[in-house]
Amino acid sequence: VSQTTEEAQQLTKILADITTYEGEMFFKFVMGAEPIENFDKYVDQLKKLGIDKAISLKQTALDRYNKR
Repeated sequence: VSQTTEEAQQLTKILADITTYEGEMFFKFVMGAEPIENFDKYVDQLKKLGIDKAISLKQTALDRYNKR
């Protein structure tokens, strides 16, 4: 499954921020530096960073692939 050039550029930008944030927060949650009660805030931040758009772009590419 591949994206168009525009989709790939958008994904690259979005996923760079998300990957960095996810890595930092995963470590904090596992090590206990961030209480698990803040997980909803973590999810909210992922949404602010564009996770829903990234999922949509991936789904669009998959739908296009499945139609071939």
